[in-house]
Amino acid sequence: MSGSMLADRVILVTGAGGGLGSAVSKTCAAEGATVILLGKTIPKLEKVYDAIVAAGGPQPAIYPLDLAGATEDDYRDLAASVEREFGALHGLVHCAAELGALGPVGDISGGLWQRLLHVNLTAPFLLTRELLPLIAKSPDSGIVFITDSVARTGKAYWGAYGVAKIGLEGFGRILSDELESRKVRVHLYSPGPMQSPLRRRAYPAENPAGLPLPDIHAEQIARLLSPNETPSNAYLINNA
Repeated sequence: MSGSMLADRVILVTGAGGGLGSAVSKTCAAEGATVILLGKTIPKLEKVYDAIVAAGGPQPAIYPLDLAGATEDDYRDLAASVEREFGALHGLVHCAAELGALGPVGDISGGLWQRLLHVNLTAPFLLTRELLPLIAKSPDSGIVFITDSVARTGKAYWGAYGVAKIGLEGFGRILSDELESRKVRVHLYSPGPMQSPLRRRAYPAENPAGLPLPDIHAEQIARLLSPNETPSNAYLINNA
């Protein structure tokens, strides 16, 4: 995919150094978007930055932020920085995720439970809340939450990560209903099995060769952020 589907649009991607996040960032840039790369590991973000520039995409921006330790003030500062530097935000893609260790609920410490719910649910809420006024100012804007099939199955041993994804889907549905009159599209996107670091941690014995690359999902997500995307109540896209 290469073209101008997202020309003159500003898109912020969390977890931009990860498997899906990096693919989404590069695809959006290939379609003309200026991408804000948000993540906690600067070398990974720099690698995505260099790939975008080498491919001739608009110069992206790097915004280092560790969601596990970020405060509400950090999110407010981020929103102010985006408005000051770019003046607009047309899309927000929540790719950042932390799996933790899979196992019985009885083995999960309180600290790990709180961390996983914070990174996978509370952080997306806080970031969305602070960026929403800017997103709502832009015509045909969109928010994409990356979810997981475990949010619909209540699968054993997926613990705090699974609970967080259940909550994230609930948050997305509530937000979609609230924003319907403001013409901000909200999508829940469940990519299903794919080659990614998170998948490898969850299924270490699995042969990844037969799984699709994140690129195919990145293309679908980029389309969801296009101004040509028709607003719809069917905001859950499930590839599981």
